[in-house]
Amino acid sequence: MDWDGKLYETSHSFVSAYGVDVLDMLGGISGKTVLDAGCGTGTLAAEAQRRGARVLGVDADENMLAIARENHPGLHFERCRLEEFVRKDAFDAAYSNAVLHWIADQKKVVENVYASLKKGGLFACEFGGAGNAQTVLSALEEGLKCEGLPLKSPFHYRGEEFARVLEDAGFNVKYMKLFPRMTDMKEGADGLDNWILQFCRDTLPEDKGSLARILEYVRGAVRGELFFGGIWHVDYMRLRFLAQKYPCGLPSAAEYGPRRAISLADGMQNTAADEEKYK
Repeated sequence: MDWDGKLYETSHSFVSAYGVDVLDMLGGISGKTVLDAGCGTGTLAAEAQRRGARVLGVDADENMLAIARENHPGLHFERCRLEEFVRKDAFDAAYSNAVLHWIADQKKVVENVYASLKKGGLFACEFGGAGNAQTVLSALEEGLKCEGLPLKSPFHYRGEEFARVLEDAGFNVKYMKLFPRMTDMKEGADGLDNWILQFCRDTLPEDKGSLARILEYVRGAVRGELFFGGIWHVDYMRLRFLAQKYPCGLPSAAEYGPRRAISLADGMQNTAADEEKYK
């Protein structure tokens, strides 16, 4: 999907704002070499640099990178698909915010991040979890159906089973949580429309009349649930994790023990203790 970088910057800056929490999971990064995997317009990369890190931002979208380079001329950015990017043992840490749900081959991305980290390196990440924006997407599917069109969802949302993908790549999963976050759009009457136009554009018709009817249908279908306080909201679900490349290489099967499944219930029960581990 080709991104509208200007719309992203002006209407969806909340994405980067929430990403600061992901960066926080890495702890102190001053003097460290850090990979921003899916840097977008570079806002989080600039924050990582402010914290003293040497940052490389990687993204596949040239429109996003053009804004990143314009806004942050002192940072290094590279255009590359994350499924293809590898810098063996080059980074002390990596983070990724709101990116993996756009990528079908998430396994390859995880393997590449693992290969690019030095031993002991941390990987902090958040992306769309199972059920993300379900209320909006269900209404959009019905609106498209009224126009004789299918929903072609670009999203690859995951649940807590994603821990297995990380562990299969060699990571030790230190923390994982699937959680809801009702997210406000801060734009009054246009907030929901702009979200759909930005993030679902590949499934929308070019005909302006048809598009207007679809958007009107969605607004009517979800207003009772998602419009309050004078602004639109989207019912986000997020999957957040912190994983580590083993400091001394992969342990033996006996040392590693059985692969564990991190359940949502366990994650909720152990949140406070787990968060202390990465602070």
